Amino acid sequence: MYVPLFTACYSRYQKAKQDAPYIISLDEAFAGVDENNISEMFEVVEALGFNYIMNSQVLWGDYTTVSSLAITELLRPKNANFVTVMRYEWDGKSRIEQ
Repeated sequence: MYVPLFTACYSRYQKAKQDAPYIISLDEAFAGVDENNISEMFEVVEALGFNYIMNSQVLWGDYTTVSSLAITELLRPKNANFVTVMRYEWDGKSRIEQ
C-alpha cells in the first residue's frame, strides 16, 4: 500500500521546480506493518529523497535504513495538566537525547 503511494508522490514531485522540497506526511505511520517491512519502507522513503513528518504512538524511526532523523516525543505524565517535549536525534547508528 505504501510503495504505490510513495512512487505516486515522487512522480508528481518530478514535475515540480528543481528546488521544490519532496515532502510527505503520515499520521499513524506504518500502523499494522511489521518491523522488517517498516525498515524497508524507510529505505524507500530515503531512496526517493523525501523530507517527511510522521507520527505514531510506537514508531521511533531509528532504523539503520534511515541516515538521520530529528525525533520529538510528547510526554504527558499521568493526570498532569501539561505536556513535556523530549527531543532526540538519530544519526543512523544511535538515538541521542538532546
